[in-house]
Amino acid sequence: MELQVSGTVCPIPVLKTKKALDSMSEGEELIVIGDYKPALENITRFAEERGHTVVSAEETENGFKIIIKK
Repeated sequence: MELQVSGTVCPIPVLKTKKALDSMSEGEELIVIGDYKPALENITRFAEERGHTVVSAEETENGFKIIIKK
């Protein structure tokens, strides 16, 4: 599943990520793409604290891309 959070600032990217993860099954991957760079760290920390696996988290030319395995 892909989640686009561009154009939003915290806490919206984290809240949208939580909502998406809540609707997913164990083992599925969520790709979060956004442009508010502080959300990269916030979403990564949120996912790890909830026991999800952060497969990758990287800055991109236009923002960031995070892959989370539920």
